[in-house]
Amino acid sequence: MSTLTNVALCGSQTPLGKSLKASLAAKGIKVISIKESDLRMPAPSLAEKIDGTDGIINLHGEPYVAKWKGRYEFDIYCSRLLAIRSIGTAIRYMVTKPQFFITLSNAMIYDKFEVHDEYSNVYGDSFMSEVGQMETTEALKIKRYTDLTRLVIIRSGYVMSRTWGAYPLLSAFSRIGLGGRVDDGYQCIPMVQEDDAIRAINFLAENEAAEGIYNLTIPEMASMNELVKAFSTALDKSQHRLPKIILQFMAGRSAKLLEQNCKVLPRRLEDAGFAFNCPNVDSIIRSLQKCK
Repeated sequence: MSTLTNVALCGSQTPLGKSLKASLAAKGIKVISIKESDLRMPAPSLAEKIDGTDGIINLHGEPYVAKWKGRYEFDIYCSRLLAIRSIGTAIRYMVTKPQFFITLSNAMIYDKFEVHDEYSNVYGDSFMSEVGQMETTEALKIKRYTDLTRLVIIRSGYVMSRTWGAYPLLSAFSRIGLGGRVDDGYQCIPMVQEDDAIRAINFLAENEAAEGIYNLTIPEMASMNELVKAFSTALDKSQHRLPKIILQFMAGRSAKLLEQNCKVLPRRLEDAGFAFNCPNVDSIIRSLQKCK
């Protein structure tokens, strides 16, 4: 494991970015924030700003769990393309290459039929899969510029946090007994608890042997029905099926994300020695309920 002194962080104002920034600062690591305006700089200017950093972590992008309106899918795609392409080009001009570049992608890249680990290249045809494939293609271009930088692509499930993302919405429905299944309930929902996500990013940044693709999802896959059961047990409240019209009103077009099936395992992450504090859906919900 390497000792880090300074890290450039793109997306430090996102909810996950704020948590990661606080985690890095608690370790005494200086964080240099890459703002969206920095991504629109000429590449040599951005390179000058982040030159000399031990590594770069990219969490930039419009959130998937939001009330999609207008051209929101376009904004999601372009925000991620801008970050990876701008940082990749900047690395080309950096005098001192970073030890690593970590970029966050999504686990919904895979198809809905098979069980996928990091060695799978069977991708789906959903919008999130399209974005994930683009992120992988763009990130791999960085290897054209240098062999000195470890490239780590994290394919994350939905990050379950008490204050943002899917959990607050599902929890609110569950508290009034409307947290029942969406669609048939058998679809697997890739997910990870926020603290485990932060720990995993730190782990991959510090692990000098870590390179390539890593799935960041709980090792015990969970269906929508199991998620509903976990909420029901934690709240001691039976749940009725969530009317689709209500979910669509609250979440807009992003409501369809809960209908997508994707079975993902974090094999490489566990093989590298990472241990999840919340390895299943029950432990995730219990941990977030305790945070109140």
